Amino acid sequence: MEKRARIFSFLVITMVCVGSVLGYGDKSLFTPETAKSPLARSVFAFLESNRDQVINEWIHLTEIPSPSGHEAKRAAYMQDQFRSAGLEGVHIDAFGNVIGLWKGEPLGKNIIVTAHMDTVFQDVWEIKVKREANVLKAPGIGDDSASLINLLWSVRALKHAGFQPKNTYYFLATTGEEVGFVGMDNFLNATEESFDLVLALDGDLGKVHYGALGFGGGRITFRGPGAHTMQSRGVPNPNLAVALAIDRLYNIHLLAEPLEKWTILNIGLIGGGKVRNAVSQESFFSVDLRSADQEELKRVQREIKHICRDVATELGVDVEIDLNDDSKAYQIPNARESFLVKTVLDILAYLNVADVEVDPLGSTEANVGIEKGILSVNLGRTYGRYKHSLREEADIDGLFLAMKQILLLLICLE
Repeated sequence: MEKRARIFSFLVITMVCVGSVLGYGDKSLFTPETAKSPLARSVFAFLESNRDQVINEWIHLTEIPSPSGHEAKRAAYMQDQFRSAGLEGVHIDAFGNVIGLWKGEPLGKNIIVTAHMDTVFQDVWEIKVKREANVLKAPGIGDDSASLINLLWSVRALKHAGFQPKNTYYFLATTGEEVGFVGMDNFLNATEESFDLVLALDGDLGKVHYGALGFGGGRITFRGPGAHTMQSRGVPNPNLAVALAIDRLYNIHLLAEPLEKWTILNIGLIGGGKVRNAVSQESFFSVDLRSADQEELKRVQREIKHICRDVATELGVDVEIDLNDDSKAYQIPNARESFLVKTVLDILAYLNVADVEVDPLGSTEANVGIEKGILSVNLGRTYGRYKHSLREEADIDGLFLAMKQILLLLICLE
């Protein structure tokens, strides 16, 4: 991680204007004429003419269970579809990622377009999609099965329209995103190629993240000798330590603005003790800590540690503090004003996408690119509800709108 930090720091210092470095400038690449071009009209018409096939494949793909660490069946399907779509060098790498290449011209950019295959639903091995009018319902129907469909049909539409890219596109269907961007991180660490942009297909349509959240939470455990209630007077109580620590943690000052320093903390789990008539010997709570700024993340972590150690000393209990130091916050200077973010926002405005949000609070595979100094954004896959729950829902019309967003962006990058 120290090596990564040094590389990133160097890139931050030297990358004064990412758009200029890449040769795109700092203005939006989109104009309404782009959406009216013969290429755009052709790809849009292709999608509409294949509407039923798109929906049927979305259902089929969702019904292939793919918990994190068990993506092989879905990977085999994606590999077959990448090959049949006409991508080159299609293979499954050592980390289970499916990779397909669309080569451009020698002087073009290297651009990653990625969606993840895994879902959060461990031990869910039978999935049946239900359709109600414009809505599909099933665990994983949106996150991230919809993005995989966006990926496949964007390639097919562009191939059908005779698209001849100047840039070289690496299309990735990745593993382990839900457990820490594992597949994407391993891919970028293992490759000898350098990349100019990362486009991560994830999240709700209209949500645009250009920065990488850091995650610094973990688990705090207090321990004591324990005692029966009748002999408990004066015995150090880990449950009381948990209560006092949590109360003090919620008094830590957390920045809400500027967005580049936005930080939030939540106590999600509490546990301790075995029976009601005894003092707990071990009690714990979990902390979910997120920040857009690494220094703020570290500051709050220091305060958490200080508070918990003080409580332990005051009450005479032991404390074990386990906070995450691996998932850091990263921001690329001027990313908000980059050609890439401006282009995406102009496309969303043209498509009349409602409730657009743009912020540096990303938690997608774009984070991995940002960590390595690559200008990266996420592109929403559709409108959805109840993400990460068994009653997850996703909009059909939103999927087709998201594909227009992706296709227009790829056209603009040429």
